Amino acid sequence: MSLSLEELQSTLASVQEELQRVRQRLNELERVVSIDTDDDGIRRVYLECNDLVVRPAHDPRWISLNLGAGEDGGYLHLHYRDEATVAAELSLDGAGSPQFVMRGKDFQPRVSIFAQDECGLMAVHADAGRPGAVMRAQPRGGSVAVLQKDGSSRAVLVHDDGEVTEDGIVKPPATDLLFADGDLHTTVKLHSDGQGGMLSLGPPGQPDAIALVAREDGPALMLHSPAELHSISMMALDTSAQICVHEGKVPGTGYEAHVATGNSGSNLALRGASNEKAVDISSLDMASSLTLHDRNGETRIMLAHHHDSHSALTLQSTGDEDGFRAIASNEVSSVELMSPRDPETKILQAVTADKPVVILQKQKRPLLLFGEGDQGGIISAYGNGPGQAGIATLSGGPVAGSLLLSTADGTPQLTLDSTDHGGRMLINNDLGFQRVVLGVHQEAGGLYLNNTGSIGVQAVALPNGGVVIVNDSEGGIAASMPEDIEDSHPDWGSLPDSF
Repeated sequence: MSLSLEELQSTLASVQEELQRVRQRLNELERVVSIDTDDDGIRRVYLECNDLVVRPAHDPRWISLNLGAGEDGGYLHLHYRDEATVAAELSLDGAGSPQFVMRGKDFQPRVSIFAQDECGLMAVHADAGRPGAVMRAQPRGGSVAVLQKDGSSRAVLVHDDGEVTEDGIVKPPATDLLFADGDLHTTVKLHSDGQGGMLSLGPPGQPDAIALVAREDGPALMLHSPAELHSISMMALDTSAQICVHEGKVPGTGYEAHVATGNSGSNLALRGASNEKAVDISSLDMASSLTLHDRNGETRIMLAHHHDSHSALTLQSTGDEDGFRAIASNEVSSVELMSPRDPETKILQAVTADKPVVILQKQKRPLLLFGEGDQGGIISAYGNGPGQAGIATLSGGPVAGSLLLSTADGTPQLTLDSTDHGGRMLINNDLGFQRVVLGVHQEAGGLYLNNTGSIGVQAVALPNGGVVIVNDSEGGIAASMPEDIEDSHPDWGSLPDSF
């Protein structure tokens, strides 16, 4: 059967229309897919479209991947298997910054990655999108935060590379780790920088109830009470170690107990209500001491021991002068009682290696002395004249006591003492030379007067009667009563020239 011309023309027109449609379709496809060979001879295929949907070959009912472009830019969606829910989303936010979100089947985010202010941010979430943790880059470092249910931070790790501020202050690189409670109160803080580290602990509202600091020169520990009414501060350095228990948060404001030890010794100090020093106990290389102070911090009682030297105790009243002083050494032990108004008016008691002495002194001048002499005890009384003060000395002896009256320079003027036979009195001139002797020898009593050392007059009472002799300048007898001494008094020759 043959076609007519009309039928052939109609068929040809239909074919031309179809070809036109194919050409238009191919033109449209070429705008989406282009195939080219580059200068290296590599065949390249280019695809350009608004949306790309990829379905699995075995089950094209659900979308596996969706690549498209919206008002904010391009996006890439990965879908769960057999679900219409997006599992992962790569897109641009309204500011044109890239973001990546991984979602659960409830469409709530599980992982979020963003770029904000030229820094990256990554957040991880738990079921139903509950916040879990955030990792953030900072212009000079970064941070990691563990979040609680409402999205607020429960723990944060932060690092800062440091900077030099406009006023020239250098902030070194530092790393901090912080833990907080449900109300965002910091309870633990760990800080580290180029100079050391710090750990602070505390209940809500008091983040530094405990502070532990370690630096190159040594560690320090500080403990504060809940109301910060009392604190403990400790420090350990190469040169010293210290413990301070004090009122308030900072030492130096109230009651305080301070213990320190170092290269030169150790010390315990107690301070009063206004932080004045009240008690001090020190142990040094050469001495140890205990001091008690008044409310102004002035020393009032001091007890000290100087190693291999002496021990001393000093008491002071509310005035400026010492009232009591005691010293004990290898050479002497002494006790002084001073007037509260005149320190040179005092009582001094001392014991040397083998002799005791007591001195009563007024305004630098002695008044009484109690001591030990060669023959026994001595009591000396001094006059109160500023220039010429006589001295009266009462002392013991081998037979009886002795009384000596002297001038201020110690020159003897009158002596009352004893011999083996009885009492004796000696009277001297102003130079201390003997001029009068009155005494007892055996059963006789006598009086001897001399001038410049030569016997002048002798009066003696003997068993046979009295004798008076007047001597010449050579010591010979110039006159006597009776005249014949040898015949009248045969015992005269046995008497001494003086007593």
